Amino acid sequence: MIDSAAILERLMEYYANDYDLTCPYQLGDTIYDTYAAYSHFNCFEHAFIRDTLTLSKGDLFRFKSHLTTAIEPFLVRGGEEFPAPGHIYTYVTGIFISERKVRDDVRRIIRRFRYYRGYGFYNRGYCQARIAAFDTETGTLICSPAAKELMLEYQRILG
Repeated sequence: MIDSAAILERLMEYYANDYDLTCPYQLGDTIYDTYAAYSHFNCFEHAFIRDTLTLSKGDLFRFKSHLTTAIEPFLVRGGEEFPAPGHIYTYVTGIFISERKVRDDVRRIIRRFRYYRGYGFYNRGYCQARIAAFDTETGTLICSPAAKELMLEYQRILG
């Protein structure tokens, strides 16, 4: 079984190729192990990676709160009503590594998580959020529906 430190290292190697990394990154009262940012032709991605002993509902609710109060309004829209002209899309990914087994109710929250916001009848693009969680005790990966496209790559990271 792979441990959380190894997963974090593999994730950092994966994101270091194309993303700008900030380690650690504080957002409000939460410290994320890594923040990865990517931009290319008005397309943006932000990934927030956090290693926890046990992933809880509180961690997920805190991420959603950060998403709606800080990440989307300031990182995506820059504090404005809409993103800059020409904005195509922004993906925001919350990645959690849990050393202990992820409880079933937390798994259900991840699988039901959805966040999508279009701007100006989609003339200014959209923002979509996704969540992925690594359960190192059972060696499984849990993803929200929007993160399904990342699942194959994250499965390789899991080993």
